[in-house]
Amino acid sequence: MSIRRELRTRAFALAATGALVVQAGIVASAAPAAGAPEPGPAASDNQITLTAWDGNRELLAGRTSNLRPSVKDGLVLRGAGETVEYTDPFGDGAPVAYETGRWTSPVVETGYPIDESVSSWNADTPTGTWVEIEFRGRKADGTWTKWFVMGRWASGTDFAPEDGSVGDIHRTSVNGQTDQDAYLFTDTYVAKSGHEPDAFQTRATLYRPEGTRVSPRLDYVSTMTNEYLPDTHYTGTSDFTLGREVVLDVPRFSQNIHRGEYPEFGGGGQVWCSPTSSTMVLYSYGREVPAEELEGIVAPNGDPQVDYAAMHTWDYAYEGAGNWPFNAAYANTFGLESFVTRLRSLAEAERFIKAGIPLIVSINFEEEEMPEAGYGTNGHILVLVGFTAEGDPILNDPNKASNEAVRVIYTRENFERVWQTSTDGLTYVYHPEDVELPRNIRGLTPNW
Repeated sequence: MSIRRELRTRAFALAATGALVVQAGIVASAAPAAGAPEPGPAASDNQITLTAWDGNRELLAGRTSNLRPSVKDGLVLRGAGETVEYTDPFGDGAPVAYETGRWTSPVVETGYPIDESVSSWNADTPTGTWVEIEFRGRKADGTWTKWFVMGRWASGTDFAPEDGSVGDIHRTSVNGQTDQDAYLFTDTYVAKSGHEPDAFQTRATLYRPEGTRVSPRLDYVSTMTNEYLPDTHYTGTSDFTLGREVVLDVPRFSQNIHRGEYPEFGGGGQVWCSPTSSTMVLYSYGREVPAEELEGIVAPNGDPQVDYAAMHTWDYAYEGAGNWPFNAAYANTFGLESFVTRLRSLAEAERFIKAGIPLIVSINFEEEEMPEAGYGTNGHILVLVGFTAEGDPILNDPNKASNEAVRVIYTRENFERVWQTSTDGLTYVYHPEDVELPRNIRGLTPNW
């Protein structure tokens, strides 16, 4: 991997923050629509794979310790199990004893060298409970990297319950994990040149306060892997496949009307593009924050649900609300299935729009690269909501002065180029269980 790529990856991971491999008998699909993958239009041949384990049956293909199936189709703690102490680095400094259980995936052979990896999870974490997600790779010489912590997640913010019980941990990524094999940039594993894995495992550890009966529930784990290709590999603008205008009904929220709100959570404005985009998609499905949860939130210009999302996706180590998997995990707390992946083209994205699924995408660009936007950015998140009859993408861009100004049309050629060359098509996918994902493209590694 080139130094340029390492630096570029670090730039967008820090600014914008942030599986299915069908190997015989190893893992199952992330629930695509029934039937074989459809052939599609000419697309990039980028090696991108999403490997996913969804629900009891698929999770039980892995190895478990002190976990059992839940009646709600996930894994929960069986008994006390191994007890460990954890001191929340953003808490009161007191160690807390937790009972634990662990799930470890099978070994997944990707068939190509892994340059980058991002893991996602869907989990229910009652107050005081949490989950930790880790990744490790097996290198060409057969040796394994260490386990890299991809995130420590709790959905709640009740850090000191009134009854004196153990409160939520402060959700966090883990700094300082870089070693001879890889960099860990907040939520993204980046292999060092000559140390690329060709197989991996993902594992999840569930935690509950010692002596309690409540348990977190692990419902879904996915890991996106990809092989790095230089910008010169970009094949140009994809063909428009829909042949007509399609626009999904997605509400418009501006991040900029929140400037100055809650400085302890970044103060709104440009740092809230990810939770603002997540909120737009949640509300498009009618998954609204309950009114009682918004009581007491001060949002002078309206839309306190955006402030709420920033608070509940906040990564206390990164000091931002743009951690990619944290946003996906937040969406799941509203009952949506969610994951982070990469798409190869707008032609692939059109399949989701046709299926009724808006997409949240990550980009960065200089102003001259996409002058129609009227700004440049070193990392931004926005929502793809449709296409014009000519094939130009229609977006809800939260980096606008008002909600009314959020709906924009950007040039297909420019937008696809900056999306693909700056973040390799990084995308959050959120959908209700009854809204099926489109079929993958036949002949390419399945990336959703």
